[in-house]
Amino acid sequence: MFASLLLFADVAGAVPVQQQPNPDGGLFFFFIMLPVFLILIWFLFANPQKKQEERLRNMLKSLEKNDRVMTVGGLMGTVHSIDKEQNEIVLKVDEANNTRIRFHLTAVSTVFPKDNTGK
Repeated sequence: MFASLLLFADVAGAVPVQQQPNPDGGLFFFFIMLPVFLILIWFLFANPQKKQEERLRNMLKSLEKNDRVMTVGGLMGTVHSIDKEQNEIVLKVDEANNTRIRFHLTAVSTVFPKDNTGK
């Protein structure tokens, strides 16, 4: 139904208009705008991703024993030990049972700020 209305509207009121070819328009505009779009994409996607990766690297480098962290799976615990050569971290997740779990270092997603109370 909609297509037939468009066809009818096109046939009923259309006056053929001849367009003059633009001698330098399409290709020139493309070659000017392509670098602009590439730079825009870099600023919108690649640059923030690099900054986020740099923050994550700095966070992992600054990890110390007794820091409170959360893993990408949502498990929260206290750093018991770190082996940066093996990229492993051992978290103490339960004080009462002394439960410890070993993770790959990149599993840490958040480091919580240290308490000022001395804990």
